[in-house]
Amino acid sequence: MKRLILAALITCSGVASAGLDLTQLRDAARSRDLATLQQLAQSANGDVLEMYPRYYLLSAQINTLTEADVAPFLSRHEGSPIAERLRADWLKELGKRQDWVSYDLEYPKLESPSAELKCLAAQAAIARNDAAALAQAKPLWFSAKPLPDACNPVFDTLFTRNVLTSEDAWTRIRMTLTANRSDLARQLAARVGFPSELSAKALGRAANTPDKVFDASADSRAAREMQLYAAQRLARKDADRAAQLFQSASINWPLADKRYGWQQLGIIAAKSHNDNANGFFERGGSAGLEEAGRFWSVRAALRVRDFKSVLARIDAMPAEDLQLSVWRYWKAEALKALGRPAEAQPLLLGLVGGDDFYSLLAREELGPIASDPPQHRRADATELRAIERVPGIRRALALYAQNWRVEGAREWSWALKGMDDNQMLAASTLADASGLYDRSIDTAERIKQLSDPTLRYPYPWRKVVTQAAQEQGLDPAWVYGLIRQESRFVPDIRSSAGAAGLMQLMPATAKWVAGKMGRKGFDPSEVTDIPTNVSMGTFYLRYLLDRLDEHPVLVTAGYNAGPGRARNWQNDGALDAAIYIETIPFDETRNYVKKVLANAQHYGASFGSSTTLHQRLAAIPGKLVTPPQDNTLGGADGGDSN
Repeated sequence: MKRLILAALITCSGVASAGLDLTQLRDAARSRDLATLQQLAQSANGDVLEMYPRYYLLSAQINTLTEADVAPFLSRHEGSPIAERLRADWLKELGKRQDWVSYDLEYPKLESPSAELKCLAAQAAIARNDAAALAQAKPLWFSAKPLPDACNPVFDTLFTRNVLTSEDAWTRIRMTLTANRSDLARQLAARVGFPSELSAKALGRAANTPDKVFDASADSRAAREMQLYAAQRLARKDADRAAQLFQSASINWPLADKRYGWQQLGIIAAKSHNDNANGFFERGGSAGLEEAGRFWSVRAALRVRDFKSVLARIDAMPAEDLQLSVWRYWKAEALKALGRPAEAQPLLLGLVGGDDFYSLLAREELGPIASDPPQHRRADATELRAIERVPGIRRALALYAQNWRVEGAREWSWALKGMDDNQMLAASTLADASGLYDRSIDTAERIKQLSDPTLRYPYPWRKVVTQAAQEQGLDPAWVYGLIRQESRFVPDIRSSAGAAGLMQLMPATAKWVAGKMGRKGFDPSEVTDIPTNVSMGTFYLRYLLDRLDEHPVLVTAGYNAGPGRARNWQNDGALDAAIYIETIPFDETRNYVKKVLANAQHYGASFGSSTTLHQRLAAIPGKLVTPPQDNTLGGADGGDSN
């Protein structure tokens, strides 16, 4: 076994090989075919990707290796993502062996340790009796999700030493129940004495018949946690009924528990656009609210246009929240609504230098502002030649050439570390010239001084996209904005949900559209063909426009999350479109709509369009204005599961 490793680590001659077959490498790695991995590792000497077969050969034998086997690879390829990956594999193996001396030597070299590796590092701290290092693992406990098994002995020790307390246990139980992870809460109940209220039977009753749980008084911490869980479960179906029962049940509760309950009811009610959510937040106050709660408290007030509460809740946010453009913009809008425009002006002025959704809105509201024109340029030939010689860039391009997109993106991102704006400009220009628009966009967005706008907002296949858009009576800038957000112009990309192509069509949507378009004998594999995908995607956009009041905001939301949801998020009466967007309950869809519309503005500027963002944000009509329509289709890209 060791002979295979050492043979693969012969120093390369520097002569490039004929080219590494990554498909063969992947197959050999999956089947743990050591002989083929060894052959590929030896034949890859001099190849730009020579480290990849060597990594897989080492990884496949990790449980038999010694430090002498691993160290040469890590030393030779230090500072690369593949070295980081092997180091993580090796640390897991050292943890299994409980070789804490070696673990302590290697762990500080890892850039981004996982929770498992952090817990193994804490186990190493226990072994050397380093109380200070062990205490650094305490924040890992506060998670609503299950944690790796490696964390269990760490937490046992922290509880034994009273670094973690029963109050910390209750805090995590509350977190898991709020996240609707009752199975995990039952496991954690061991830390607080297995109270009957946290049994499978009791929590099942709270989940399935939550209104029945309030019949008994909550005279213990466990009973209160169960009733809080029940109130949240009920609120997802009937927030007003949940509030009524919770108000009666919590009369004699500790103030902090009572406030927490109202805050959680406020979050749930706000996501379902219940007008009473604003009042629930009033009763809960802002103390102890985590980020999601703080943000939803403002959204609840926005939805009912309570700008006094909008302003108060934004002002109560911590400093880091107040740096976000969304809350700077809405603070300005609240000040204007309260008759204080002079105070709003500086906030809006502070946003005009950005290019996100709220910065564009601020820029339009302020009108033309005298400023130096941005310096837009692309890299020259000398800069491009220099960036092409960067090892990580070379590896990324080679990986992309064989469609190893995940590994290529990882190499590209690592190569950008430490680059200045000029180097990143060269990298973005190179990616654009190579047709790697996703890398070009990602890199250009990191540049502090604006580069050529077409690097951030490229428009490849313009004739195809423009023609398809015009045939459906659509704004090409909007279509481009949507494609940029959906696929970053990767024609054959597929999402985990199955959406495919530039406009990320789900199989069922593509089949339905094909039928409507009269495409007989449609083959699902055609969906990644560029003209086919764009033609079908724009047809579906037109379909949504005809059914969603010709409103681009509703259609953009519907394209992501499904037209039925987009309609359900409307008010009974007209609603400010920016408020509609900010109160979309799904994080993914809310951010998606903002980005698509901002993208559309940037593309419109490139195409000479005079359409403003405010024009795209015409008031959202009330639900009663929209007649019932077919709701058999979800979003084109699979919607949002939040």
